[in-house]
Amino acid sequence: MPASSTAERVALDTDAQTLTILWADGHTSVFPLDGLRRACPCAQCRGHGGTRPGPEVFGEPPERMWTDVRAETVGTYALRLTWDDGHDTGLYRWERLRALCPCDECRSDEDVT
Repeated sequence: MPASSTAERVALDTDAQTLTILWADGHTSVFPLDGLRRACPCAQCRGHGGTRPGPEVFGEPPERMWTDVRAETVGTYALRLTWDDGHDTGLYRWERLRALCPCDECRSDEDVT
């Protein structure tokens, strides 16, 4: 797995409503929790074969505050988030999380390619 898709540290902060990932290449991604919930990759949320939302979900106003969220790694390939609405079936692959990074640097790189 490339360093750009290898997480070194994951920090969940429900007070700030963010999930922060420090990647092995030194980059830091800060995800608003509500955007991650809307970007849930599971079949229930996307429908079978449904479209996957992109980084635009992080620019939308939050629909709610998330007070009890848990994050756990799944093997070496994904992160499982358990939401306080009981939802826990979405596996966020590291590569997908890196592609979703909402920072200005990543979004400008996307515009160039």
